[in-house]
Amino acid sequence: MTRQIAAFLLGETLFGVNILLVKEIYRHMIISPIPDAPPQLRGLMNLRGRVVTVIDLAVCLGREPTAEMENTRLLIFKTQEEILSFVNRSLLPDIALGEDIVGFIIDGMDDVFMMDDDALLPPPPNLKEIHEDLIQGVVKRAGRLVILLDVPAVLQQALRATHEAAGEKKEALAI
Repeated sequence: MTRQIAAFLLGETLFGVNILLVKEIYRHMIISPIPDAPPQLRGLMNLRGRVVTVIDLAVCLGREPTAEMENTRLLIFKTQEEILSFVNRSLLPDIALGEDIVGFIIDGMDDVFMMDDDALLPPPPNLKEIHEDLIQGVVKRAGRLVILLDVPAVLQQALRATHEAAGEKKEALAI
């Protein structure tokens, strides 16, 4: 099967996601921080009257938190309801994105390109900086490697960190 990939930068690394998951790319972020939230959960943002949960993708991938926010973008994903028609037509696997609008902080967009599924390669063994459960694989594109993210896995990891932080806070308050 052929699919379109939205490629983006995080630092010098090129990542990609299935474009059918992407709602929009947003530039002007005013983020309201959430007190005592884990570093992955950067805060909340108002997007035309809807609340968007803002996740720092760099932290999810084991990097330092994004410090410079002026030139970053927010890669906003569709909700489960919005991707259902793609799943029903077998254009997307049966995946769970959730009902909340979520966005990843990224450094910038690169390009959108077509990719055949048979072009997907396993992650190289020296790609230790990113947990392999968060990666679908890599694809060669214009002399560079694009790391394809497993968006539901990244979202689950961020959610798990949020629940763990909440549990630690409850335990600390109980003492």
